Amino acid sequence: MSRLKPLDMAFLLLENSSRQMHMTAYQMFKVPARQKQGFVKKVLHTFRNSEVAAPFNQKLKWLGKDVASWQTVKPDLNYHVRHLAVPAPGTLPQFYELVSFLNTPLLDRDQPMWECYIIDGIEDNHVAIMVRVHHALIDGGGALKLFRAAMSDKASDKTIRAVWMPNEKKRPRKRRSKANEPPLKQLLSRFSKLPGGVMGASTQFARMGAQTLKLRPKESALPFGAPKTLFNNMAQSSARRYANCELPLAEIKAMAKKTGTTVNDVVTTIIDDALHHFLKDHKASIDTPLVSLMAMSLRTDEHDAGGNQVSVELVPMGQPNATIAKRLQQVHDSINQVKEKSRKLPNSVRQFYSMFIFGSAAISDFSSAFEAIPSANLVISNMVGPQEQLYLGGVPMVAFQGLPIVPPGGGLNVTFASFNKNICLAVGAAPEAVDDPYKLIQFIEHSFDKLKKATAGKKTGKR
Repeated sequence: MSRLKPLDMAFLLLENSSRQMHMTAYQMFKVPARQKQGFVKKVLHTFRNSEVAAPFNQKLKWLGKDVASWQTVKPDLNYHVRHLAVPAPGTLPQFYELVSFLNTPLLDRDQPMWECYIIDGIEDNHVAIMVRVHHALIDGGGALKLFRAAMSDKASDKTIRAVWMPNEKKRPRKRRSKANEPPLKQLLSRFSKLPGGVMGASTQFARMGAQTLKLRPKESALPFGAPKTLFNNMAQSSARRYANCELPLAEIKAMAKKTGTTVNDVVTTIIDDALHHFLKDHKASIDTPLVSLMAMSLRTDEHDAGGNQVSVELVPMGQPNATIAKRLQQVHDSINQVKEKSRKLPNSVRQFYSMFIFGSAAISDFSSAFEAIPSANLVISNMVGPQEQLYLGGVPMVAFQGLPIVPPGGGLNVTFASFNKNICLAVGAAPEAVDDPYKLIQFIEHSFDKLKKATAGKKTGKR
């Protein structure tokens, strides 16, 4: 058994019936009509008769109040792997409605906290595989890593693998066990080996204090410093609304290259611009920049897929009335400042600091006194996915989308990941925060066109 890390534990402690903390994504496959039933049967049989590797073979074992460990078990795959069909005629709106319904309940904590659905009956011979897994088990980067390992880039490869199956290509690294140490002791032991890092964290808190007192220039967003917006309206029930779109990756890369920015800067700018259009459309404009709670991966090739290897930062975005070209510059500069600040701190200290930021965002869930002074307006998450065509059992994957977690202390999450030739962008929202996510998607597509036009005449190179 191994104790849960503090950040993993936080995803359990913050969860309730109106604040689910599981991640969900689905893959869509287009199967030739004559092969569809055979493909579904083969996938179902393989998935239910497979080996299960960590973290999917880990079950919660509570050791006391707010203290838990992971216990290795043999999951019942007849429970975890389920086969469903969309009622005829199986339209895509029907599929989306089913996915939203399946994603609503909390995962059973008496089982390893994940489920897989093989969804048949979708129009035009499509089959979907949907997986939802608790954030305490794995982060988005780790899940994407396992997802890629289960797929093939060759149509001739008829192998069928599941994300939870062992990866024979990689031998597990031996680690010194600290299972008998409480999480806080583990964290403190890391700090004891990183005096410079601890000093860096202390310095960072001091700089935040000096910025608050206006004794030094503004260099990043501060906790409890975001404007109150519609997006901060918290979920009152388990109801969620989702919408997604795809943006051409080549065109986004071209915009980034022309402006001396990054793909992340470009997409974040498009989202930021669209959010301001949404607020104007709802007669809820603001006069200060929105603040994003942005996840930044700490994961390397040496990390196992399980657990959370991320830090979070508060990132101020563009001015409300900025042109989209100016907004891109502001977002680029802001993200660079945050990255430069974080780069000076060891990963263990960055996670400690992240817990503070995460807690400041979540506190309004527990105290109404903080609702008027949110730390962030939304979560924006970016993951680098495979940029080639992928196959399962020789069948091409034609779509990949996530259903983002609605964050504590707010009601909106926008997640995007590269896949094949597109940026797959997904909106997850509480209806109290975003009443029509498809309207937000329309604004995102409009802002993409605006930025494309604004950068059309620029020469390639750095600003």
